[in-house]
Amino acid sequence: MANVLLLGAGASFGSDTGGTPPLGPNLFAELSAFNPSGWGRVPAEFAARFRADFETAMTELGNAHPHSVPPLQRAMAAYFFNFLPRKSSLYVELARRIGAAHWSGAVCSLNYERLFELSVVSAGLRPVVGNGTTPGRTVELCLPHGCCHIFCNGARGAAGAVSLAAFSVTTDGPVVVVPNSQQHRQRIEQDAFPPVMSYFEPSKRTTAGASFIAAQQRRWRELAARSDRVVAVGIQVRAHDGHIWDPVAQCRGTVVYCSGPAAVQQFQIWTRQARPHAQDVILEGYFADEFGSICRELGV
Repeated sequence: MANVLLLGAGASFGSDTGGTPPLGPNLFAELSAFNPSGWGRVPAEFAARFRADFETAMTELGNAHPHSVPPLQRAMAAYFFNFLPRKSSLYVELARRIGAAHWSGAVCSLNYERLFELSVVSAGLRPVVGNGTTPGRTVELCLPHGCCHIFCNGARGAAGAVSLAAFSVTTDGPVVVVPNSQQHRQRIEQDAFPPVMSYFEPSKRTTAGASFIAAQQRRWRELAARSDRVVAVGIQVRAHDGHIWDPVAQCRGTVVYCSGPAAVQQFQIWTRQARPHAQDVILEGYFADEFGSICRELGV
């Protein structure tokens, strides 16, 4: 496989000048405003921690009040579902270029929203989860953390009648994509089980569709191992995200990294240890600054 694009939260945030999800430091405030009856009522001691370090706070809340987290996860999925790409989005332009180039690569998104998927659709392409895509007509999407509109039908329970502990309950079974807004809202409001979407905490645990998440993480390892070039955009190096960064470390091809000046310093420290002999490429700016270079590295 020629190239793989790895998208993190910074890529979605930087894909447009507005209408994109906030980065971690501002996420709690946005969720609280969107869902005042849930996120807005998180106990004060945890609220302060969420503002400082969202992932760590999620672990602490899940350990202290495990049954409170699945409803919050459903509300988070509803929040991310609402984001739609604008015509000005760099994702839309990138998808258009992918289609025009009959690109044969794959895109791995770590994000919970659907911005890149919907951009692919807007370009007249069909997003496919899994291999065997046909260049020019389909684009493979790999979703190691799931997504806000994927649900598992292996277990169902009425919201309000079923309570479950976030980190000690997992379900499996067939998964289904729910792209319709009304149907998505019904599933969020009526089903006690959250979507197939990893919790935003260091271990990236999941309640629903554990096998789907595991399979997508295996697929990411395969894609990274086979690629000539991994282009990582908008993702910081975090030691606890070994399921993402170990495949990057073991990639025999070139790694192209673009996540802004502060993140570059972290990447340089990591790559000296994990890839000391690699001839990797660092793009110093953010997504919008380096868009042309990213497209050239991808071959689109």
